[in-house]
Amino acid sequence: MKELRILLARIAGLFTGHRADPDLQDELQSHLDMETAEYIRRGMDPAEARRKALMASGGMAQAAEAVRDQRGLPAVESMVADVRYAFRTLRHSPAFTAVVALTLALGIGANTAIFSVVRGVLLKPLPHQEGHRLVYLRHSTDGPAGENIRFSVPEVRDFRTGAASFGGVAEFSPWTLTLESRDGAVRLSAGLVTGNYFEVMGLGPILGRVTNASDDGPGAAPVAVLTHDGWMKRFGGDSGIVGRRVRFDGRPVTVIGVLQPAPFFPRQVEALFNMVVSSHHMSSLMVEGRTHRMTEMVARLAPGATLERAMSEVATVSARIQKEYAAAYDAGSNHRIAVIPFHEVMGERARLTLWLLMGAAAFVMIISAANVANLTLMRGVRRRHELVVRAALGAGVARLRRLLLAENLLLAFLGAMLGVLMAMGGVKLLTSLAARYSPRAAEIRLDGVVLSFTMALSAAIALLLSFLATLPREGGFAAWIAAGANRMSGGLSKQRLQRGLVVLQIGVSVVLLAGAGLLTRTMLRLSEVETGLDTEQVLTMQVTLLTPTEILSNPAADAGAKARYAQMRDEIAAVPGVIGVGIGSPMPLRSSEVRFEVKAEGKALAAGEAVPRAEVRTANPDFFRAAGIPLLQGRPFADTDVPGGVRVVIVNQAFAARLFPNEDPIGRRIAWTGDVLRFTPISGDWRTIVGVAGNTQDAGLDAAPRPAVFMPFAQELALGGGFVIRADSNVAALTAGATRIVRRIAPATPIENVFTVAQLKEQSVSPRRLNAALISSFGLLAVLVAAVGIAGVLAFSVSARTGEIGIRMSLGAGSGRVQRMILKEGGVLLAIGLALGIVGAFFGAQVIRGLLFGVTPNDPATFIGVAVVMGTVGTVACWIPALRAARIDPAVTMRS
Repeated sequence: MKELRILLARIAGLFTGHRADPDLQDELQSHLDMETAEYIRRGMDPAEARRKALMASGGMAQAAEAVRDQRGLPAVESMVADVRYAFRTLRHSPAFTAVVALTLALGIGANTAIFSVVRGVLLKPLPHQEGHRLVYLRHSTDGPAGENIRFSVPEVRDFRTGAASFGGVAEFSPWTLTLESRDGAVRLSAGLVTGNYFEVMGLGPILGRVTNASDDGPGAAPVAVLTHDGWMKRFGGDSGIVGRRVRFDGRPVTVIGVLQPAPFFPRQVEALFNMVVSSHHMSSLMVEGRTHRMTEMVARLAPGATLERAMSEVATVSARIQKEYAAAYDAGSNHRIAVIPFHEVMGERARLTLWLLMGAAAFVMIISAANVANLTLMRGVRRRHELVVRAALGAGVARLRRLLLAENLLLAFLGAMLGVLMAMGGVKLLTSLAARYSPRAAEIRLDGVVLSFTMALSAAIALLLSFLATLPREGGFAAWIAAGANRMSGGLSKQRLQRGLVVLQIGVSVVLLAGAGLLTRTMLRLSEVETGLDTEQVLTMQVTLLTPTEILSNPAADAGAKARYAQMRDEIAAVPGVIGVGIGSPMPLRSSEVRFEVKAEGKALAAGEAVPRAEVRTANPDFFRAAGIPLLQGRPFADTDVPGGVRVVIVNQAFAARLFPNEDPIGRRIAWTGDVLRFTPISGDWRTIVGVAGNTQDAGLDAAPRPAVFMPFAQELALGGGFVIRADSNVAALTAGATRIVRRIAPATPIENVFTVAQLKEQSVSPRRLNAALISSFGLLAVLVAAVGIAGVLAFSVSARTGEIGIRMSLGAGSGRVQRMILKEGGVLLAIGLALGIVGAFFGAQVIRGLLFGVTPNDPATFIGVAVVMGTVGTVACWIPALRAARIDPAVTMRS
């Protein structure tokens, strides 16, 4: 308790000690007077007595300081004094302070913004209860679109019962439903889940309840759980929504709860329903069809279970069922199951891009810190006289270090504050980028962890800068003081350090420029990719008159839907400026979610060959002409291709190359095959190929075209539909008119994905464009900072060598020779930095290989361009101090 009272008294003394100073002075004076009187009593004269008393007391000022040390916290007071002095010093050097703070702000701001995204998407713990136990199972095969083919319900049952490491296994089927309201109909991104889904995922409601086992099975009532986003977006956060019946896909569904905010995978959804909402998911196709794979599978590891053990058990089950049900797993496809921690799969698409940006931001920080270090070194040389004087007056090395640390902490703190302000704007831009790749983008924010990272980064920079100053060891202090005034150039070691920092800046800038160049060339190559259809004056519009659930439960509604599609087509075609209207599904440049196995008449599969699959598409006779998709062989669909007639199809080039290599496919017959046909309205009848269409980049500009089969829109059920509208000019202006026609004919029908083909192409390029823009901005920033660093170091060199240059010029050296001398000095630094940077860029480019398209990581044109840009900027930066050196007046120099 005594120690605590002393500590509290000392803390109080920090704030109240100055009030006691008058009393302290009076007390000390009283003691001095008493001591003086005692010496006078002993026979001394008053002057000698006072001198003797002062000597005995050790001095009034010293005694007062000793008392103050006992009633306060000297270390804290010393630190406050250092900060005050540092503040005054920086205030008297506004140019230096501003340049350093802004340079640090650029580096710290970039790193803060990028780290906030990396933390939100990759590092932050999941909001799910015990999220570290969640795993995602991925079913993949070889060949096109084999990355994730999902699971069938029988397969889920097999893994649920066969893998003891799983404490729970749940199903999630991506689904799209129509929400009907008084404001019209909208398409809703949704999911169909088993009753235990929320228990397995570790998610709970903020209103109402979530599904449970009672919501499974054909006898359950249809219910919905709204996600937090869906609740806010579609129902305005109305707490009264729980218990209300809402119409989805034409049937009433009871909303039983609102979920806590959480990300979803593989896509964000607005509502989750029990399986009974979809008659398709309750059909024997889903329950029994082993090859009908529409389900995502998530699992929770049992207590004590490990990921390695779960992977081993899954591999065992997979091998068993592939052997037991061999017909469902063609040997040539190489079926395999991966067990992935859920937090990894949530950010896997963004991982490479985000770490690339984090690396770029780190490089910018390195360049900024190097530039600030050079500025600090130059300022330190100029301040050497001040430090020598302080040392001569009694300041030790530790005291000088603390003083420098206080200055650098102030600079770093100022840079951090400016950097955080910059990061606030950067986070918004980066969040939009992350949202393209990860459902966790909504969790990105500048939270306490991110700000702690910023402060730690700032403190590290301050410490680094503080130890750059040349201070002696305690033993060599006297010699340092004696020699201090004569060593104003900073010494050879400091000059080497300055040049090394410049080389580092140049090298890192080259690496960033090379990355930016490769990504920019990738973006340009993607822009040059032919989509396979006209991108000018073509508008696409998805119009879903009947959902799959509605038409499968009532096939008779197909005729009415097609009649309305025809009416819409005719009225849109009559709009002035429209020169063609096609009907089909899915829309061009949109991947089809339906892919079936297919066989060709008279062609048997080779041993071990994978069963061919193709996208299922529909088109009317005008579809190809309106979209601008060329027919390379055969004929388009005709009005005579109707139900009851000969079944015909048009295939794309990728399909023809897959099934009929080096053969003429026209007139050949194909048929859909597989168990899935037993449960779908699409028949396995033979269909005659009447045409071959050009490939279109439906899976993305950077993906190989997938085999596709177009069936006549009139011959199949209208499971989906939309319009491709061609205009003679300004097709975007037709959007409002076409939308009004659809709304009038089908008021309750949602209209989606209204884009021109040019906009669809831009959507494919925009993520790469944003990547290139971000890295290019980092590269440009790095080059500018490096250029400032080169110019600054050479300018300081010129300043330090002014006397030498003056002597050289007085002995006959011309201005041109002086310029060449300085340019040579800068050129050596530039050449070394370029060489090291090119080597670093070569290895760094291998890291981003997965982000490149149409360009190799060691692309010569890119590397040559980077060398030219950096060389040009560096030469200009060298020329400025060289010109200054050439203008030195030798007469003035000699006199000074």
